[in-house]
Amino acid sequence: MAPTATLTDSPTIPGTSVTLGPVRTFTDENTGRAIRQLTDLPNGAHLSYFRYFKQLPGNRILARGKHEQGNMIILHPESGEVQLIPHALGTLKLRESDGFMWIVRSAAGETKKRADRRHDRSIWTARIEMDGSIAEPALLAEVPDDLPGDITDITIDGRYLLTIDTVQDITKHPIPTTRDIASIRGFYDRPRSGAIWAYDLTTGERKKIHETDGMCPLHLDTSPADATLIRFCHDMYDSCGQRTWTIRADGSDLRKIRVQEYGELVTHEFWWADPNYIGYTYQDRRGEATLHDCPWAEYSPRPTQLGIADLHGREVFLSDPLESYHSHLYMSPDGGYVSGEGTHSHSFVYAAPFSMNQSRLDMRRMATIHTDYIPFRGQGVDCNFSADGRWLIYADKIGGSKHHQLFAVEVDF
Repeated sequence: MAPTATLTDSPTIPGTSVTLGPVRTFTDENTGRAIRQLTDLPNGAHLSYFRYFKQLPGNRILARGKHEQGNMIILHPESGEVQLIPHALGTLKLRESDGFMWIVRSAAGETKKRADRRHDRSIWTARIEMDGSIAEPALLAEVPDDLPGDITDITIDGRYLLTIDTVQDITKHPIPTTRDIASIRGFYDRPRSGAIWAYDLTTGERKKIHETDGMCPLHLDTSPADATLIRFCHDMYDSCGQRTWTIRADGSDLRKIRVQEYGELVTHEFWWADPNYIGYTYQDRRGEATLHDCPWAEYSPRPTQLGIADLHGREVFLSDPLESYHSHLYMSPDGGYVSGEGTHSHSFVYAAPFSMNQSRLDMRRMATIHTDYIPFRGQGVDCNFSADGRWLIYADKIGGSKHHQLFAVEVDF
């Protein structure tokens, strides 16, 4: 008989710890702006990758920060309050509208090392309230061990669990960290294949909804508004094929998002503030002589632009060329501001007012990034806005630190 999702009693969870006030405030040496350091955790803190939802009730931010009780923290950028979430391994999905989240961990609730995550097959739920308190996690469902792939995401109504099953040997062709052309070509040419599976938690039905050969599905991210819509990309050299796609949880309605011609580079896709749109970075490298000899977007001779497409795949906005390449572009919750993360020789976090009616983006330097830049990998900045758009929050390593901490700079324009 197919398993169904059922709520069960959870183990007792102790209260959270709270630290009040920013660790310190200092003046940025290049921008002159006041910078607030929000965390000083022994193992560091970061916002996680830009595609995850992070906004909580009460203008709070959900972030990652390893501490003695778990791996998740809550930040309040205005007050500087840092709240430790007990026994949370990490969120599978946060529903920003009401603070409801889904968590993947073992049946007993204990955390594990990343190497053991594939064996975590229990889905838990919890809710973060307006005051920052967290309700005790409850076990929602046990996922069958024979469901292929790694648990990756869940639809915003909690019905469909998504996994990605990949076949590859990343040890023979590791992710490049230098400007060695042989290493990046070996990475892109490595043998690989993959599939996306959807598992219905209410019926126990499973379905392979997308399959690839010669590449892997990547960056899977379910819609924040449409309970059956999934966005993902193909793991490939982004200017030589179609990067971004959407599909339904039943495998129907596969669509190309921002249909690409050969040489058009589309990458770092994300849900826009209005989830009827998808944002991305764009470079037009059609006919460009160094397209294959210089596959790094950050060292491309062509400028970067911010693009936005609708869910039919049609481009509805393309900015003027930006002043430099940005590892990621992102937006404030209301879409009124855009942020950027600089790269080699442009180590700053940026922000600009945004309007769909204005193609020029006045990207202003908000804070210096001190973390060393790694080609193809960036600096781990992952900047994001607070819910009210007043603060730009980012990760950096300062003063020779081995770990990222979280900082905030006021968006005052």
